[in-house]
Amino acid sequence: MNRKVRKLLLHLGRSVKRSRWQGVPSTLLSAFPFSRQLQPLTSKPVSRPVSSQPSNLESILQSRAITTHFQPIVDLRTGSIIGYEALSRGPLDSPLHSPVSLFQAADTESLLTQLEDLCLDQALENAAVHQLDGLLFLNVNPVTLGKHARNFSAFLNRLRQQQLGPAHIVFELTERTAIQDFDLFRASISRCRHHQFTIAIDDAGAGYSSLQAIAELQPEYIKIDRSLIQNIQESNLKKALLSALVDCGHAIHAKLIAEGIETSAELAEIIRLGVDYGQGFFLARPATPPPPLAPECPQAIQVLQAQRHQEQTLSKTFGLTIGDIAQYCPSVSAATLVCDLEDYLHDETIPGIVITENETPQGLLMKNRLYSQLGTQFGISLYYQRPVERIMDRQPLVVSADLPLEAVSQIAMSRHADHLYDLIIVVKDGALHGVVSIIHLLKNVTNLQIRRAFNANPLTGLPGNLIIEERLKNLIAEKNAFAVLYIDLDNFKAFNDKYGFERGDQALLHTARLLSSCLAEHCASSSRDFLGHIGGDDFVIITTQENALSLCQTICCQFDQEVNSLYLPEDLQQQHIRVLNRKGEEEVFPLMSLSIAVVHNQQETFGNYLEISELAASLKKKAKEMPGSSWCADRRTAVPLQAATS
Repeated sequence: MNRKVRKLLLHLGRSVKRSRWQGVPSTLLSAFPFSRQLQPLTSKPVSRPVSSQPSNLESILQSRAITTHFQPIVDLRTGSIIGYEALSRGPLDSPLHSPVSLFQAADTESLLTQLEDLCLDQALENAAVHQLDGLLFLNVNPVTLGKHARNFSAFLNRLRQQQLGPAHIVFELTERTAIQDFDLFRASISRCRHHQFTIAIDDAGAGYSSLQAIAELQPEYIKIDRSLIQNIQESNLKKALLSALVDCGHAIHAKLIAEGIETSAELAEIIRLGVDYGQGFFLARPATPPPPLAPECPQAIQVLQAQRHQEQTLSKTFGLTIGDIAQYCPSVSAATLVCDLEDYLHDETIPGIVITENETPQGLLMKNRLYSQLGTQFGISLYYQRPVERIMDRQPLVVSADLPLEAVSQIAMSRHADHLYDLIIVVKDGALHGVVSIIHLLKNVTNLQIRRAFNANPLTGLPGNLIIEERLKNLIAEKNAFAVLYIDLDNFKAFNDKYGFERGDQALLHTARLLSSCLAEHCASSSRDFLGHIGGDDFVIITTQENALSLCQTICCQFDQEVNSLYLPEDLQQQHIRVLNRKGEEEVFPLMSLSIAVVHNQQETFGNYLEISELAASLKKKAKEMPGSSWCADRRTAVPLQAATS
């Protein structure tokens, strides 16, 4: 796999080990490579007394008394169901009804393989009966998967019998047994992928599911354990850990699934952190037949995604990095004597010194901590003539210069109270770039938030005119390919006159959320996408030329489907509204629609942003001549772009 990604994953594990953060659940720490050696794939069977009577579990296996429940897995961008996890339960009136008790008994009685085979059979059979759409996540331990991988023909026959295809099956590796020989197990994974099966690592953050397993197996899906999700909105440490897992997962092209979402606050936080999919009681409880989502969830997810996209848009516009505010700090080698630091110590503007080797930070010496050491009874005798490495902090907070201010603030505030005010060391390409004090960091974060709020539209929270102009100027200066969508809400004034300002504001908010949701769905992988609110009923989107027309079509179709919810039944029936004009005369206006002008620089360069606006105005006029929601694109291009309606 990519050596850089592997190094990043293992470095994350070491960083957590070295940190002074408190309150880390033991189940979280066990996920990292340093926490435990991987256990053998198989263990020596333990001899047990043989009974002439079948056990509860044996009876269950003989009667095939396993029930399969299905829990939806939800796309946290769109609010749609992408698949189901199959969850096995014992008989309702049995002490082995709980899956924990069921599989513990199977492990104790050496019947784990037989139980998992039965659970797989029942899951496949029930999935076929209920005609499930999307992916089917099947829990297996590595031993069972290895057995199937050696002879996939039998398992493929079982799939064909249930009219299921391997491309819809995700093998979810549980932590019941761990992996000792990754080279051998990778061969099993390779055979799975050859037959179009995909792999998920279960319970990342607990049990044997370590970062090493993720790095070695490169699964298509990483399922985040409930222990990391629970009350995540209240823990900066959990936020930082999940954010790191999101970055690492996306670096190996894996989708992350948050398990055990039980509150709206947890859902909001994991969406904000960029987790791809989710499951939990808040979205839908496991059931048979497969349950739908809770009614309020799809709309809630779309609103949360719209808010996230607005925050990202503002962040990109005013995006300061920690490197932008880094300040000079003196550095010395580890062999420098403490007594030779006297000149630095007398400078009140220097709170600390970075210890480096070949420009790479090795440690940090804060002035207040040095004085505390020297002020003890034998401090001068013990430390004054000694190398600085004897008393330096060997585990300071070191961050890359390209990290956003908010991300660094979150990490810095998660440090132990004793180190909360220590300098933050900033590196660029591994070399010392500067330092940032916690006060300087928080001051800049506050100023950034004030500036964003001042330049945002007060109703929608989207970037306003000043930010839009700045983005357009940057587009022209960068000379990269772009497409700008100018969006006008037609017949809004008539709607506002008839239904009032409050309903008018609701229509604008609805439009803003729809645009944000469509942009997030179509252009999630692009870092250049932008949504702004010019004012009134005018919006602007900046995206790539490849996405522009499909985005227009999605926006227009979705708006025309949803606009009906804003009108009274009698107006819907007539498909128009009647409003008095300024002369007191009654006029008829169609229902609201969207007109979109698409301006691009595929074959033409623009001297300034006003030229973009002028071309957009003429294109938007043509779009308004067509009925319903429509768009009109600049035809001066090598690729035919044309006017169209939804």
